[in-house]
Amino acid sequence: MNKALDIVAELYRLAEDGSKLDRHLAKLVLADPEFFIHEAIAKIAERAQVSEPTVTRFCRSLGLDGTREFKVKLAQALAVGARFLQVADPDRGTTNRRVPDTIAASAHGAIDAVCKGIDVGKLSNAADAIIAARLIRVYGSGGSSSMAAVELETRLFRFGLPVVASVDGEIQRMTASVADPKTVIVAFSISGQLQSIIDALSIARHYGATTIAVTAPESEIAAAAEMVFPFHIDEGENVYRPSPARYGILAFVDILSMIIAEKLGPQVVESMRRIKHQLNVMEHRDPQFPLGD
Repeated sequence: MNKALDIVAELYRLAEDGSKLDRHLAKLVLADPEFFIHEAIAKIAERAQVSEPTVTRFCRSLGLDGTREFKVKLAQALAVGARFLQVADPDRGTTNRRVPDTIAASAHGAIDAVCKGIDVGKLSNAADAIIAARLIRVYGSGGSSSMAAVELETRLFRFGLPVVASVDGEIQRMTASVADPKTVIVAFSISGQLQSIIDALSIARHYGATTIAVTAPESEIAAAAEMVFPFHIDEGENVYRPSPARYGILAFVDILSMIIAEKLGPQVVESMRRIKHQLNVMEHRDPQFPLGD
C-alpha cells in the first residue's frame, strides 16, 4: 500500500481532469465518502449506475489494488481530515462582529482552559529547575509549538538566563546528546507525537538532564519527559478559524515566565533596563513600547 498517497487530493484531481466516468465517480465519493467506505461494491455500483468492474477499474486508476484498498485509504483520510471535507460555505456577513467575536471567544476559551488547568505547584518546581540550570534548551517544531519555543527563549534571555531554542529535529537530537545533569530541556508539542522531540527527550534523560514537556496528556512525549504539563485545546469544527491552541500555549509561556521572573526578583530588572536603554538609544523608541517587541 502506498502510504504517501493522498486519496482525497487524487479524487479532486479526477473530479476536475479525469475522464467523464472518472469525474462522475470521484464527485460521488467526495459528496458522501462514508457510503463508499462502508457499502459493498454492488451497492456502490448501483448508486453510481455503473458496473462493478467499472468501480474496480476506477479504484485501480488511483494506483490501488482494488476496492478493498480504496476503502482503507479513504477511511484513513477521513480519520485525520474529515472536518476538511464537505465544508459549509461561511457566512460572509459584513454588518456584524461575527469574525472578531469568534476569534476573541476562542482565544479567551483557550487561555481560560490553560489557567484553570495548570498545576501551579508543579510549575513552581519547573521554574526552580530552570533557574538552577547551567543551560536551558527549548524544543518545538511545526506551528504553535515552534512559536512557543522561540517565545520562551525570548522571555528567558531577558532575565539573564542561558537559553537556546531549537525548532529543527536533527538539532534537537544533537543538542540533547550533549546534555548533562545541569541541563534543563523544555519541550512543546501539541500533538505529543513528534518523533524528533520524543528522541531528544529520551536522549537528554539518558545523560541526566531534567526534562519538562508541555504536551498532549498520555502521549508519547508525555511518557518521555519527567515533568509533564498536560495541554489540550478543543479545535472545534470551524476550519476557517485559526487554531486557538496558539493563545493557550502562549498563556502557558507567559505564566511560566512570570513565575521565573518573580523568583529571580529585582536582579532581572537590571537586565530588562539595559535592553530598554540600548534599544531606545539606538532607535529612539517610545519608552512605553513593550520591551523589545
